[in-house]
Amino acid sequence: MKYIILDMEWNQPYNAKVTVRENVSLCGEIIQIGAVKLDENFNTIGEFDIMIAPKYYKKMHEYVARITKITTKELQEQGVPFVDAFYKFKSWCGSDFVFLTWGPDDVGILRDNMSAYGIDTDWLPDSYDAQMIFAHQIIKKKQQTSLTAAMEMVGEPALKAHDALNDAKNTAVVCRHLDMTGGIENYTTMMEELMGIKPRDDEDGDVREYNSKKLLFIDTSFTSFACPVCGKTAKCTEIIRQNSEKYISAARCENGHEHFVRFKFKRLSRKKHQVSRMIYDMDEENRAYYMKKKGKKDMKQASGSN
Repeated sequence: MKYIILDMEWNQPYNAKVTVRENVSLCGEIIQIGAVKLDENFNTIGEFDIMIAPKYYKKMHEYVARITKITTKELQEQGVPFVDAFYKFKSWCGSDFVFLTWGPDDVGILRDNMSAYGIDTDWLPDSYDAQMIFAHQIIKKKQQTSLTAAMEMVGEPALKAHDALNDAKNTAVVCRHLDMTGGIENYTTMMEELMGIKPRDDEDGDVREYNSKKLLFIDTSFTSFACPVCGKTAKCTEIIRQNSEKYISAARCENGHEHFVRFKFKRLSRKKHQVSRMIYDMDEENRAYYMKKKGKKDMKQASGSN
């Protein structure tokens, strides 16, 4: 099996009014893909780097341009369409591989961009956050560390940050200072321990009481919460009914971290309900389940409106 360290840079919309919402809510459009391919011993056996001409957010956001040093003109002259770039990347990846990233955002952004362009996301492999493996093995606690800081901590000189290929190379160097095999083998247990995303028992979770179920749906202090990953505010989107006692939702924080949320009702009296909220990682299984339930609800609403 091969390990592909993936890093990307993406442009952002200037405001919510111009955010693309067709197929997916596109909070970032990829403008550069950088990757390093490692063999089973974590030795570098290949590199990939490509610039992408954006279709939706064509003018570089000032903040993104400042940290990446990428200009609108450079993308227009050197960038290729996303679909062409993606299939070149897919071909380069080959088969039998997993993604390694520094942070939780890259794979989600890649998935959103694929969806925006109508590309099947089933191709995406398993992915592992090397930043969290670093936190678990080096820092010994949940803490987000910049790649530059991590390089300094392991005593390695860092290449210029915010260039996708450079960041992928830096990540590869840090990985060689970690027990990546052990980190990947015990990844689920590590994440549950480190990040506390594992769902809690009802009596230990966040529980509230309402005189009506409808009050839950308008209580933004309960349908929003501190993101377990970064602490920024995460907000539930559409809340979908499973049955009379269970509802589900998807949540995304200000930094783009996604979560799967379950609400469980317990009737205390004729007019009083107790509700527990449980937060899960938005992994592939939870995403597929949410989209399935949402699709059924949308179809039912569509048929009812005809």
